[in-house]
Amino acid sequence: MKGRLGVKKVLFTVLVISSAQNVIAGSNGLFIGANHTTGNIPSSFSIHVASKNPAAASLAVSENNNFRFNYLPTVWNTYELGEVDNFIDDLDELIDILDDPASVDEPIEEVLDRFNNVLVEMGESGYSKTSLGLTAPLSPFYYRAEFLDATLFADFNYGANIGMSILDDELIYDSQNGKFATNTSAYLKSGLETRLSAGLSKELATMGEEGKLKLYGGVKINFVRMELSKQIIALQQLNGEAIEDVVQDSYDQNMESTTNVGLDIGLMLQAPRYRAGLTITDINSPTYNYGAIGVECDGFDPGSIERSNCDTAAYFIQVIGEIVSQEKHTRHALTTLDGVYSLTGRWSISGEMEMAVYEDIIGHENQWLTLATDYQTKSNWWPDWRAGFRKNMAGSELSTVNIGLTFFSRLTLDGSWGLESVVVDEVTVPRTFGFSVGFQQKF
Repeated sequence: MKGRLGVKKVLFTVLVISSAQNVIAGSNGLFIGANHTTGNIPSSFSIHVASKNPAAASLAVSENNNFRFNYLPTVWNTYELGEVDNFIDDLDELIDILDDPASVDEPIEEVLDRFNNVLVEMGESGYSKTSLGLTAPLSPFYYRAEFLDATLFADFNYGANIGMSILDDELIYDSQNGKFATNTSAYLKSGLETRLSAGLSKELATMGEEGKLKLYGGVKINFVRMELSKQIIALQQLNGEAIEDVVQDSYDQNMESTTNVGLDIGLMLQAPRYRAGLTITDINSPTYNYGAIGVECDGFDPGSIERSNCDTAAYFIQVIGEIVSQEKHTRHALTTLDGVYSLTGRWSISGEMEMAVYEDIIGHENQWLTLATDYQTKSNWWPDWRAGFRKNMAGSELSTVNIGLTFFSRLTLDGSWGLESVVVDEVTVPRTFGFSVGFQQKF
């Protein structure tokens, strides 16, 4: 039973650990505030209009004002599960029989056959991923600087990405000692990020009849402190200790912090009925380091869980070759296209497409397509509404439907629900879901 409770608490535990750090998630399928539904499109109704394209910051402040900001922090959270039914249940049961072989009420050969098939499936498709974060109070902040004829802005975010997958190995039975044995391990990767961004958006050219077609340009510099960690938790070596306690004890032992700078540039074309944008993020491809695993194992006390986990990591690195000890995460330059078309003065449709495949800090492939529509009621009694569809064109290829409401032009509530499902505790649930809540200054 200890193993069963431990596995089900591990995600909660890493969330608590990450929340205690001051952290942010980057893009990688994460969209903040109203952008959770519509994507990072050039639209003035979202306070996070310049979260990707810095040129769109010119839309944030109306002609009658000089500044605009977020009243309270915006918070967001997303979950994703691998395509393995009852993944956690099977893992719990494995931990139980490793800890107490007497709990097995089936023939040994049947147990070995069943779990060795299940372990292969776990290793291929079993994973869980959690992302969460928040913006600092008053962030983002926009200021229309008349002396520069430009809009200046700043943003300060915190967040975390945590992923758990399974490194599978054969389950065997030691008849001499009456015990099951395996090197199967939980593989945890996490990234804690603090990001301070500052940028500028400016009108570059006026074109067309009566100057109704305008071109804006923008630049944003991101100061990023990234704490990346990997760890192996060998299921065989828990020795009755709850897995969440092991995570807490060893979490920061191999964490490495890297501070770097990323540069984003963007263009936005604005016409009376449409807007179109192009963004290139991280054009300098900043790199961040993971803490090493499976090295200098002799530095741990013999017989300790830390020593066992280090030796197991070395096994998967040197013998199996499934993971590497030293690893870097590079945020390669990424081009994104976006656009909005106004059907009426209140109703619009929009889309956003990332133009290349890239890996997030967990190592999952991403390339997101978002389609959406929104309607502005311009009423203090009826909320503005928006609806969207999002699909990862790479990696998991998961899809979500997204719904959002804005009350009193200030309070934003957005949620996403996956179209693909998986069975957990005999209940069918979406493989991905998330939400975002914010309270912004009225436009």
